[in-house]
Amino acid sequence: MADWKNKKLKDVISGIKDEEFVLPVIQRRLVWDEDKMELLFNSLLKGYSFGAIIVLEEEKDSKPLFAFRKFSHAFSKKDSAPSSEDIPVLSRTQFFVIDGQQRLQSFYIGLCGSYNGKILHFNLYSDFRNDEYEFNFVFPDKKKSLKEKNFLYPAKDLFEKLSKTNDAYAVAEEIIGQYAVPEDNNRYIERNIQKFYDSIFKEETVGISRVTLNKNRNEMENRQRMVELFQRLNKEATRLSLLDFIASKLKGFDYRMENFLDSIVAENKEIGFGQDEIIKLLMTLRDTPSLSITGLDAANSVEWANFALENSDKIKSTLKRLREFLKNTGDYDWFGTKAGKKYSPVPLYILAYHIFYSEHVKDDFADMKCWLRLSLVNDIFAARGNGWDPTKTGLEKLHGVLKTRHDQSFPRTELFKIYKKNCNAFYPEVKADNIDELTKGKKYIFYLVYGSESPLLLGEEDHIQSKDSLLKDVGKGKLTEAMINSVANLELLSRDDNRTKGSKKLKEWVRRQANKQAYLDRHLIPPDETLWRPTNFKQFLKARAQLIADKINNSML
Repeated sequence: MADWKNKKLKDVISGIKDEEFVLPVIQRRLVWDEDKMELLFNSLLKGYSFGAIIVLEEEKDSKPLFAFRKFSHAFSKKDSAPSSEDIPVLSRTQFFVIDGQQRLQSFYIGLCGSYNGKILHFNLYSDFRNDEYEFNFVFPDKKKSLKEKNFLYPAKDLFEKLSKTNDAYAVAEEIIGQYAVPEDNNRYIERNIQKFYDSIFKEETVGISRVTLNKNRNEMENRQRMVELFQRLNKEATRLSLLDFIASKLKGFDYRMENFLDSIVAENKEIGFGQDEIIKLLMTLRDTPSLSITGLDAANSVEWANFALENSDKIKSTLKRLREFLKNTGDYDWFGTKAGKKYSPVPLYILAYHIFYSEHVKDDFADMKCWLRLSLVNDIFAARGNGWDPTKTGLEKLHGVLKTRHDQSFPRTELFKIYKKNCNAFYPEVKADNIDELTKGKKYIFYLVYGSESPLLLGEEDHIQSKDSLLKDVGKGKLTEAMINSVANLELLSRDDNRTKGSKKLKEWVRRQANKQAYLDRHLIPPDETLWRPTNFKQFLKARAQLIADKINNSML
């Protein structure tokens, strides 16, 4: 059952401050960015509809369906305010926002708070004649700037002044006098502040649709219906991913899931694990790596939540051991922030599954390390291009092997057989003569060559033997461009060094190095200077390819 009521935005903001409006645990965190929030305020002043806010009304002295958290007025990407630790009996009627949290959170932040340290500003010189209103999130200055076409004024200050005076004209006169606004611009200040006031304090711009519970249904039925309503609504609004939907279901059927997910994400964010990755890991540990949202009904949602919570310590311990494994192998930074890119977490699900179900992990270290490194060198988990979808087909088939081998040694050989059968190419050994077949895994090869701590990992690719000096031999049929662009002829240089080196010959460039031997060692360049001659380029490629292969193979020991 539902009813509809229009409210003034200032009354809704007051309700958010007083925790009359709260967020149930099924809601994800704020995902809107600055641009969307700025556009929302522009739409508000233009009088555009921004959709209804749908809330679940929970009565005083009742125990609500869901645990909840309050709105945040000072959002930060590091923010993870917890939900209530229990589901308390309510001391007042409260409205749980089922749909519209992104909009309400944006209004609350814009009028009362900040976003990653920035404050929403309203350009009081906005073009009101054409109904265009400019809002921008900017870092607060010590003094407000007053320029010809730009007078950015903090929206929260304007909101506070209007809340106290309830008089748009008086506030406009105060600002005009305080900042000595040129008389020609007075009308802009007055009209824009009046529009701001009307949209927030005078007009009933926020439609609230209140949903109430059917007292004839039991708690589980009502909870299921609310979660389903939330999911249907979010298919049309700011879309939730499949994993978001699964998370909302799990949180909906056991309020403790939100704090569980928040804590485990905080512990593992350095290896790229957010909520989606933790949900996918849970799916894998539960032996349903490709679970669909329709596969979670009320009963097994509770079972799923119970599995996570009953095994909470073991799951956290598993991920701690996984992080230790990655640190010991030197691959920790590959999955973290230092790699400069987020790479597929699928191999981590496989390793975590084995750690969770096996007591042989210490004995399996070498096999696990070799499997991981050969998988990454072969680029098995690339998003596309290796013959399978690693997040679906790949995970299912690899999981299928481990599922039958609980508490057994790590099945490196059996997993490699899956690659050979399903992928376009897989090389179980790295050799000098197949280095160029592994170019899709080139970034990981560089990672192994230069080491995880090397600043060169953020550098630029450069041809060791100058491309310009070799191209003439391509025309003569002595070389091919593929040879020139071989991994064996590539190194990483800092941007400045790459610009300085230009098309210099290798011998000349090496001579310029402060420590010649250190440079050769770092870049695995054959020390035999006769190989540096363009006429001996093929021999150079063979020698350096062998050095790369040796380095990679030694890293797997």
